[in-house]
Amino acid sequence: MKVGYGDCNGTFGELVQGILENKPFLLTFPISELKTKAVFIPQFSENKIIGHELFSKAILACQKLLTRFNLPSGGYLRLYSSIPRGKGMASSSADIVASIVAVADSYSLSLSEELISEIASDIEPTDGVMYKDIVAYDYLNGTLIEKLGKLPPYHLIGFDLGGTVDTVLYNQQKIHYTSQQLQDLKSAYDLVKIGIKHQYLPSIMSASTISARINEQYLPKPLFHQIDYLSSLCQGGIVTAHSGTILGILYDPKEVEGTSLQQFYEKLNTFAVRNQLIPRFYSNTSSKLKNLSTPIR
Repeated sequence: MKVGYGDCNGTFGELVQGILENKPFLLTFPISELKTKAVFIPQFSENKIIGHELFSKAILACQKLLTRFNLPSGGYLRLYSSIPRGKGMASSSADIVASIVAVADSYSLSLSEELISEIASDIEPTDGVMYKDIVAYDYLNGTLIEKLGKLPPYHLIGFDLGGTVDTVLYNQQKIHYTSQQLQDLKSAYDLVKIGIKHQYLPSIMSASTISARINEQYLPKPLFHQIDYLSSLCQGGIVTAHSGTILGILYDPKEVEGTSLQQFYEKLNTFAVRNQLIPRFYSNTSSKLKNLSTPIR
């Protein structure tokens, strides 16, 4: 045995979430800048895994893993995370997955994504973050629907609109979508698949906007319509945490003329200052916010 290490991305909500063919699903939106890192230090003098009470779910997941393989369960679990909690960014799921990976690394266990998913979903509804790239995932039953692939290059400006949401409690509610909403969610699902297959971001932006607008009927976000309007200025879309507090603008700066993009940034900054919000920038490219005369706060 050795000191084990693991990590797991958080998410910026979900690209799409709802019901498809009578099953709950979400399309994941992993963000590399959001991450939980776990360290497991095995210790035979202990008969249990010891860690901060904040990470009780992660500790339980590790104990379940070791019990499954009939291995001694003594040790210390340490977690370090850049993922805000209670915001719909998969903080709890990332804690669990990173911890399982760290324990597996300590014992040199080879784990499948399916096994990690099984253990994680046995504790609480989980976000599919054990899978790399974008997947369709049944978050209540912890099963993979299908792997979709990588997103095309994007920029995302996210806002935390305040407060927290208990995801477990929220997911215990049954949402009764209308027949039109179910059709729209199916269309959104298909749009993401097409967008990934052809590496065409506008298709994905349309899908996330459809899903965010439907979700607005069930978990309204402050300033939703203002952020929706801002997204139109950069030919973008909106992304939400369907059971959280965040809302973001997804866009491709290469598709916007320089003057229009500059105007978008200026209006964005004015909006943020007026509403005392701090925008956060995420991207899957190495490019940064260029041509921005007024810095995003």
